[in-house]
Amino acid sequence: MNVFVAGGSGVIGLPLVRALVTAGHQVTALTRSGAKRNQLRTLGASVVIGDALNREALIAALEAAYPTHVIHQLTALPKDGARRPSDLAATNRLRINGTRNLLEAAITAGARRFIVGSFAILAPRNAVDEAPRDQAAAAVRAMEHQVNEATTRRSIEGIILRYGMFYGPDTPSTVTMIDMVRILMIMGWCRRDQRLQGCP
Repeated sequence: MNVFVAGGSGVIGLPLVRALVTAGHQVTALTRSGAKRNQLRTLGASVVIGDALNREALIAALEAAYPTHVIHQLTALPKDGARRPSDLAATNRLRINGTRNLLEAAITAGARRFIVGSFAILAPRNAVDEAPRDQAAAAVRAMEHQVNEATTRRSIEGIILRYGMFYGPDTPSTVTMIDMVRILMIMGWCRRDQRLQGCP
């Protein structure tokens, strides 16, 4: 396959590019970071430096790559992961406008399949500030709607994958979550037996 990975230098993008190249596929990776170029090239991918919010440049990049499959891994998340709904603001734009541009570019380039990484936002309804979370949820719905609509029109075959939050053992957000679970477990053990080593 000839695969275009948008968001190829992210926490999912890098191992995905590595796996695709190892499996023998031709891979073009889109990244905003010129600093990631050599790392992606070392993995065996062709690299495009660009911004998915730049419609014309994105269309040109996909027409040049002429992929059979396009994978949407576009995010702009903090390195430690999103801890507050407001951390998703830049990613929201990518999920709405970036998806629109990437879908159009994929269809224009003649790609057969469009795969997007998604997730479900869950939070208590009595949160103090619901607006940022609601905006993030609306952005995810917009992204998925665009892919489903393109599939219904038969413009491209769209696939939506809803990931969990555990992206891999070396991902900073996963490490943080595991650390939080360890702390909660220790606190629970300490409540049951104050004599345990390490209890406050």
